[in-house]
Amino acid sequence: MKLKKRNNILLIVTGSIACYKSIEILRLLKKSGKSVRVILTRSAERFVMPLSFASLGAEKVYTDNDQFIATENGTSLHIALAEWADYILVAPATANTIAKIRMGIADNLALSTIVAFTKTIFIAPAMNVNMFENPVTAENIDALKKRGMIFIGPEEGALANFTVDKGRLTEPDKIVRFVCNATEEKLFKNKRFLVTAGATRAYIDPVRFITNSSSGRMGIEIAEEAKLMGGYVHLIAGSILTEPVGMDKIDYVVTTKELFSKTKEAFKKSDILIMAAAPVDFIPKKTYPNKIKKRSHLNMEFLQAVDILKSLQNKDNKVIIGFALETENIEKNALKKMKEKGMDIVVANEVSNMGSDRGSVLMMDKTGRKKLIQDKTKREIAKEVLLFLKEFLDKEV
Repeated sequence: MKLKKRNNILLIVTGSIACYKSIEILRLLKKSGKSVRVILTRSAERFVMPLSFASLGAEKVYTDNDQFIATENGTSLHIALAEWADYILVAPATANTIAKIRMGIADNLALSTIVAFTKTIFIAPAMNVNMFENPVTAENIDALKKRGMIFIGPEEGALANFTVDKGRLTEPDKIVRFVCNATEEKLFKNKRFLVTAGATRAYIDPVRFITNSSSGRMGIEIAEEAKLMGGYVHLIAGSILTEPVGMDKIDYVVTTKELFSKTKEAFKKSDILIMAAAPVDFIPKKTYPNKIKKRSHLNMEFLQAVDILKSLQNKDNKVIIGFALETENIEKNALKKMKEKGMDIVVANEVSNMGSDRGSVLMMDKTGRKKLIQDKTKREIAKEVLLFLKEFLDKEV
């Protein structure tokens, strides 16, 4: 199955101090082969000039002064732009603009175009943490997510008032990478995904713990791709090295017990579970309340941690995908794990994949299908896993 990508992007820039980053977003979109037109709101023009965008290759740059212009064939500009664009990207998006989008207000060219637009809208907020955490802003964002709009960030970082907190615009390269992976087909519309990612920890004392080398990259790539393919995505993350974007909901956990508790509860509301996390399999029988002092040796006894997948077998027609990390007899051991743990699909991989940007996997499902993916990026593997899932779901119907 080959996914079609669309190339016409309407970049809407609103009045935030982060406006200067939208120039880099344009440059990266053009570098990725996208056709880009730009709308600057009146407030955005106080921070950046139309000439900056025109100089970096925007096909056309519009401002609020163009709101009542008609095209050559007599079509209102906001209707023509809504028909031309495959996606709209609002970056940066202020609290004011987000509120107006929710209410359907169309008092400038950007908002009129959004109201007339019927395809995917990406919104990258940028604002002070107090504005972002204001209950009204939170309600507005939740409401727009339910309507299918995809939010990218914001992230934690340095803000305009010289504090470090949540509200910083997601970096341009991450925004562009996410948007450029969007496809025409919404293969998982109305499907609710629960994805786990990253490593957990088992503490020995307050400062020492047992973990593994998982970066969480594979789970995050799968979660982001599932969102771009139209799904509702709830991500539960342990220790991860990359901040995910576009999620509908994110929960963070530390221990395997916390991961199990969160997964068990969220699984009730999910259609598909993709268990890409790397939970610690063994936990110390005894944990020390204070830091252990240096000594010549330390003997410890370990117990098996809860087996999350085995505990979720009573699943009421839900689909479970699990990962099997093996060092020998990869196919045989992965198949055994799939049967023992009630998986529908297993993705077998090697230790060398952990922490790497590339890897090879063998996908197998309970009907006997197999597919080997060799030396691909984690993003490419994520797409293949989801396409393998889609084929499985189509055969199950």
